[in-house]
Amino acid sequence: MKSTMSGLCLFLLSFACFGQAASPAPAAPAVPQGADGIDLVAIHAAGDTFTMGDGTFGPGLKETLKSDFYMSKFPVTNAQFGAFVSGGGYQAQDWWTDHGWEWKARKSQPANWNDRSFNAPQQPVVGVSWYEAVAFCNWLSAQEGLVPAYDKSGRADPSATGYRLPTEVEWEYAAAKGEPGASQRVYPWGDTWDASLAVSSVRPARASRTAVVGSRSPQGDTPQGLADMAGNVWEWCSDNYEGNETMSSADASDRYYFKGDSMGQAFVLRGGAWVIDWPNAMRTSFRKFSSPPGYRYNVFGFRVVRR
Repeated sequence: MKSTMSGLCLFLLSFACFGQAASPAPAAPAVPQGADGIDLVAIHAAGDTFTMGDGTFGPGLKETLKSDFYMSKFPVTNAQFGAFVSGGGYQAQDWWTDHGWEWKARKSQPANWNDRSFNAPQQPVVGVSWYEAVAFCNWLSAQEGLVPAYDKSGRADPSATGYRLPTEVEWEYAAAKGEPGASQRVYPWGDTWDASLAVSSVRPARASRTAVVGSRSPQGDTPQGLADMAGNVWEWCSDNYEGNETMSSADASDRYYFKGDSMGQAFVLRGGAWVIDWPNAMRTSFRKFSSPPGYRYNVFGFRVVRR
């Protein structure tokens, strides 16, 4: 926890300163679309194994996923999150974890909701805590008649039909591999850094805010069509943070690490953000950033998954 919080403090300080043929992929199932226009991409992962880490970052563990899943093509946008805001999502305790509801108090919208630098309809919603992202997922599940994935403790049931944040393993698999037979990638698009393919502050890009989702598509997408997996916003995951040195190979099948959702815990954030000026933070394996669940900054966003 100490190293996690130290990494967060360093980030906030810098922010303030400014030869084998691949096997053919299985036929894709029909891809559903969320009621609020959330485009989903089918990720064929069932039975596949990949290495979490790329030799430079990550634990270097073999991980197996038992199920296919759908992941939103883009981070959730202001327009999509706005349906939750206007639909009474901040007033209905049903969607919130117990700690999240206590934390929410009188909050009624994301931290940057009225900031014109960040609130265009197709920009990713930012200034959202983990608690708000989870409440949105439970609310969206109910709108579509799906079984909500999160209980009142904040624990996710990955087998539920409802929306949730990706587990860290799901996020990395989707960013780095995406389907059986594919080679793992250092960046979502390939193995070579290209500043034109991510919304970041790596020269010569020098982003000053988030961009509309998909602004680097299709060149910056994964081969499966996921956009903005590097840069634009850090993306919340369902997992509490666990250091590389304590991760066990015994948990390498559908790994999901959850201890609790109190403010004393830290949750994983992946993918880098517009303010980041270090290409390594946009690698698919980079997992050195996390935050307590109630923190809200204009670099924090999220995307959703469902089974």
